[in-house]
Amino acid sequence: MQLPLHIASITNTWSQLMALMLDVNVTSSLATINWDNLNSSVNGKLFQYAPFARACFKDAEGVVGAYDANACAFAQAHYSDGQYRDTIPSSYQGLQWETCSSTGESCLLDWMNPLNEAAFAYPKACQQGSIPAYFLEVQSASDVQDAFKFSVETGVDLVVKNTGHEFQGRSARPGSLALWTKNLQKIAYEPAWIPTGCEDIAPRTAVRLEPGITFNDLYAFGEANNVTLPGGSTPSVSATGGYVLGGGHGGLSNTAGLGADRALEFTVVVPTGDVLIANACQNQDLFFALRGGGGGTFGVVMETVTLALPRTPIQVVTLDGLSTDVNTTRAFWKVLVDNSLVWANAGWGGYAAATSLQYINPLPISEEDAQTSMQPLTDFAAQLGLTVIHEQYESFAVFYQQILEPLYAISGFPLSTSSRLLPAQNFETPESREELLDALLNASANHSLTYVFATTPYAYKADNLTSVTPAWRDSLLLIEVLDTLEYNTTASEQREVIEGLSKSMDFLRNITPTSGTYFSESDLYEPDHEKSFWGANYEKLAEIKLKYDPLHVLDCWHCVGWKGRSDQAYSCYP
Repeated sequence: MQLPLHIASITNTWSQLMALMLDVNVTSSLATINWDNLNSSVNGKLFQYAPFARACFKDAEGVVGAYDANACAFAQAHYSDGQYRDTIPSSYQGLQWETCSSTGESCLLDWMNPLNEAAFAYPKACQQGSIPAYFLEVQSASDVQDAFKFSVETGVDLVVKNTGHEFQGRSARPGSLALWTKNLQKIAYEPAWIPTGCEDIAPRTAVRLEPGITFNDLYAFGEANNVTLPGGSTPSVSATGGYVLGGGHGGLSNTAGLGADRALEFTVVVPTGDVLIANACQNQDLFFALRGGGGGTFGVVMETVTLALPRTPIQVVTLDGLSTDVNTTRAFWKVLVDNSLVWANAGWGGYAAATSLQYINPLPISEEDAQTSMQPLTDFAAQLGLTVIHEQYESFAVFYQQILEPLYAISGFPLSTSSRLLPAQNFETPESREELLDALLNASANHSLTYVFATTPYAYKADNLTSVTPAWRDSLLLIEVLDTLEYNTTASEQREVIEGLSKSMDFLRNITPTSGTYFSESDLYEPDHEKSFWGANYEKLAEIKLKYDPLHVLDCWHCVGWKGRSDQAYSCYP
């Protein structure tokens, strides 16, 4: 995948750009007395935000802000900067969710070359697309309560927006009110934490954090406190929020479990207006739902307590530079398929694609043992004149800061995906492995990217108090096939891409009929999504949804209790 063009120097500042994107005057054409009343009740924390690229457009329709050449240069320079995009409420890391696909309304730059004037030159007009009409900067539980009340009284849709990492557009919706939680930034180390309201529970080492904390923040905090806090690979993703609520996988998941497994307690505002604590001792049904039932569904999480693990060294193996020809890819993936079960049992997890692999192991094994277990990979690489690099890092955070963070810092481009969990039973015999390899190659053919994630909790002993699909537990790999879009891709073209991805994923679905996939990184048109995301847990989740959100104040695409494609809320979907 080509990376976007960046300019070397900039002449503006973040604050200048924000001033152009932000309108604090809630008496604009969109505002009504109800908006004014809400703004008053939340003490002036209600705002309108222009699209990220607003300053580049001389013409605009229905958006705030203004054209400004210097601010445009700043936006162009930071267009693919995920951590900068985090700070902008109206920014989405998947750019298609800043548009209304069905009508073509948008305000995008060309992500491949943000300097390309064809994307923004007059008479091209900047339009709001699917970006919410208003954003409420959440600072307290009462802000959320006021928003819930406002939604019930006015019928205005609510979405929950954090850092904007979206495959499904669940935090974008035209005409909606977004509850923006990014600025909730507290984090605290709890060396002897006991769940609220629990008795006779042994203390555990934990960290208490608010939803605005990203993985970049989390890993640095863990390192400073001599603990390991596992998570994902993209630095600008929220370490709680939708990551944990949807399940949450990463390089350490094989031995440390999913993000949902490590969540020990939530403080959450539910749509009935109650502020509840959910853990293994109280509101256990809500605790179950929040550990994998999906974000933006059961309430707004204000704080999460997550388990902290000891700081330990990790072994790392890296192979890079493989050719993309189909024969090399087949031989490489055959090594992965043939050895995935052995490697998972030995503690390995990580990431691979067609041209590279990086696996990590936090278990106390020697470098010699690590090399021995990875000998099949070493032998394969040697046949091609390549070398597998074996390294030891003093901690996961050190490895992340030196290796993963620079690789995954780029964000802000339109991307569609389809995915599938691959059960261990498909790896058990030579025949089943060959069938799997054929299906994997067929599924990946003619698409931009294919990721092979060894990030399932296969070696982890779960407590059975999570609501993710049980397919996570007996799967060895998560496969994701992706295609990029252009800034001017039409709705019909998007549908063609999404349908093509889904059709390709059928090669894997057909040989894994009882499996499922990851709620947060799935096919936009995922068939039988209730079964795919939650399996046998769905009926229980639907009951919990009705209990805590009886008026259905929160709704999002393919979430528990989803109203369906025909609902007006999804009019912009392709």
